[in-house]
Amino acid sequence: MDNAQLRAVMIYQLGAFSAPGVVVDDNTVHKDVLTDEGVGTATPKRIYKAFVRATFVMNGLEDPEWPADWMDLTVAELAAVLLPPGDA
Repeated sequence: MDNAQLRAVMIYQLGAFSAPGVVVDDNTVHKDVLTDEGVGTATPKRIYKAFVRATFVMNGLEDPEWPADWMDLTVAELAAVLLPPGDA
């Protein structure tokens, strides 16, 4: 998996949590789509993060450390932290 593939996964998953008609792309800020509202601990924020983390592991990569402010980052910004372009 490379950075472009990671961004595609992130965009796809954010799309599952976005309102109908909302375009999700590299410039989407996570806090504009994800919330802490849900059922028990099953919140869009936690489900999304778990799915992205699992994607790393399923692709044979190390589970990266997420920055504390990741909800304030765009898809492209977070992807660059988790899997810098050129890394795989």
